Amino acid sequence: MIKKTYSFTKDGKQNDVYTLKNKNGVEVDILTYGARILRVFVPDRKGKFSDVIVGCKTPEDYYAPNPCFGGTVGRFANRIGEAKFTLDGNTYLLEQNDGKNCLHGGTSAAFATQIWSAEVIKNALVLTHFSPDGAGGFPGNLTLTLTVTLSDENELRLDYQATTDKDTVCNFTNHAYFNLGGQATVLDHELQISASKITAVDDELIPHGEYIDLTGTPYDFRQAKPIGQDIFANEHMLRNANGYDFNYCLDRVGKGLEHFGCVYDKESGRRMDCYTTLPAVQLYTSCQMANFTGRGKKRDPYVTYCALCLETQGYPNSPNVPSFPSTVLKAGDTYREITAYRFSVK
Repeated sequence: MIKKTYSFTKDGKQNDVYTLKNKNGVEVDILTYGARILRVFVPDRKGKFSDVIVGCKTPEDYYAPNPCFGGTVGRFANRIGEAKFTLDGNTYLLEQNDGKNCLHGGTSAAFATQIWSAEVIKNALVLTHFSPDGAGGFPGNLTLTLTVTLSDENELRLDYQATTDKDTVCNFTNHAYFNLGGQATVLDHELQISASKITAVDDELIPHGEYIDLTGTPYDFRQAKPIGQDIFANEHMLRNANGYDFNYCLDRVGKGLEHFGCVYDKESGRRMDCYTTLPAVQLYTSCQMANFTGRGKKRDPYVTYCALCLETQGYPNSPNVPSFPSTVLKAGDTYREITAYRFSVK
């Protein structure tokens, strides 16, 4: 079941919240402003339902500055070094909003701060955003459609489809912040990621083509372990990022939708299994969250490490690193990628 459950007007424009509900009582709220995941309402091992999404108190609060809570990110998720790239012999200058770099598509045209159109088609919520040629500095008239479904197996699935009339680069993700148990931090959550390497980054968190073999390092999550086990290790990249904020290169075996990791909270018994067609995932442990106050919906203030993000993606800075998997979308081609999160109890 999908229905519109709340609406409000901001700057003369209507914003809507849609609620998806399955036969098990699981619910997901989506806001058209930023195509944001506001709430994922799932049971624990005792059957008690709770929201596992960290975010703002009210839908209106998402208009105030926040760390991209639950937003659909574009045109380019993660970072592009020096906020520029060259494509087809043309250099494109982007908006600098992360020092001298471009993060999550910049500022003025970032997808997470646009009102998306929405319609219910059968058992899916279909959200669409049109980004004109030159928006944020990116070439091409681009249309992105995000199809959101919630299955009776408690799987939240995000299907992305995009087209452009000019060669461009694109990289889409969702920036949901998960905390499966409602604790102050997720340091006790157990995490597993099927990745044997990450992209090495400089002190501005920009990768340039080098990799780090995870064997014997604090970055290795191939075997499930508590997030807090190695997060304070005396290792330069970890200390510089104040936690995990790195691109994990997934050990894929094919081209379809594959399981790449899971999160487990032993206190509540909740487990989240993660799937994607994409080549990588950014693990982000709310490293810069310290004292987000006044608008937190479950705790106030939110603190550092209050949640984790698993942002499936193409490699960051790939427009400037030819050896990375391409994030170029050619005119006339169609971008199609899928990410899914399945919730259960253990």
